[in-house]
Amino acid sequence: MPACVGLDLDLVALLEHGAELVKVGRRSKRPIGLAWQDRATQCPDRVASWLARGYNVGLLLGRGGLIDVEYDNAAGRRLVKKLGLASVQTPTYTSCRGEHRLFRLTTALPECGWHKVGDVEVRLGGRPAQSVLPPSQHPDGETYRWTISPRDCEPARVTLADLCLEVE
Repeated sequence: MPACVGLDLDLVALLEHGAELVKVGRRSKRPIGLAWQDRATQCPDRVASWLARGYNVGLLLGRGGLIDVEYDNAAGRRLVKKLGLASVQTPTYTSCRGEHRLFRLTTALPECGWHKVGDVEVRLGGRPAQSVLPPSQHPDGETYRWTISPRDCEPARVTLADLCLEVE
């Protein structure tokens, strides 16, 4: 996939890893429009135009097995570490409250959109779900930032068992 002028190179790399992106409101976490998941794209030009007009960008979860493991506090960090996921090299970014780690689920995607394990939220995308990505702006004004770029690695592979999930 060729790089697009004006598109964040980290997003280009994420698209190359099979991500589909959605348009999210300015300084918002909400995707724009009804059936927003049906308008997800892998088109770099479209995503670049959203960013140029100040919109946020979200990752459509579930497509291609991509999921988000998120935590907002020390208890969540400890659980991610206990699960052995904290040291795994995978695209990772921060929001204003916590950390998001992107993985590729290798087992069948469950029907639920997300599941809570202690203080860790696992966003699976079995039902429409998305996670706001860098370089978007959080509603409080802070910018989401990559700590491990998708240019440096592809999403690590995990199973539901790795996440201690028994989701039906």
